[in-house]
Order: sequence, then structure tokens, then C-alpha cells
Amino acid sequence: MKKLIIISLLVTLNTLFAQTENINTIDNLLLKINQTKNPVEKKQLIEKLKIKLANKNKKVQEESNAIIKAKSKLPTKTFSLEK
Repeated sequence: MKKLIIISLLVTLNTLFAQTENINTIDNLLLKINQTKNPVEKKQLIEKLKIKLANKNKKVQEESNAIIKAKSKLPTKTFSLEK
């Protein structure tokens, strides 16, 4: 039982850290874009930002599709033994 609690806690912390790290990366790219004076470098940073945001969007879309699919499998009516 303790192992299960520890494993679930580690997975949760790992997920939270990964999401925070991804947000920090995007924030850092936005700051670099705002601070950069060189248009060529700014264009490169914008392309990196587009890729990061596209990947994040794809991941969120897959998660939402999985939730919708799981909800469609739920019964619409409650099961009753009596008729």
C-alpha cells in the first residue's frame, strides 16, 4: 500500500514538474523574443516558439480526445435490476 502511494506521488510530482518546465520554456522564449534586437534571431526564436506551442497544442488535443472517447463509453442510463 505504501509503495502505491509513493509511486502515485512521484508520478504526480513528475507530471507537475514537466508541465511547469514546459511553461517556463515558453515564457523564456517570449522574453528572449521581446529582448532581441536582431530581426534574424527574432525570427528564429519565433519559429522555435511556434514549434513548442504546436507540440503543446497537439498534446492537449490528444488528451481532450481521450477524455471525450472515455466519456462516450459511459452508459447514458443507470442500470436497474427491476423492470
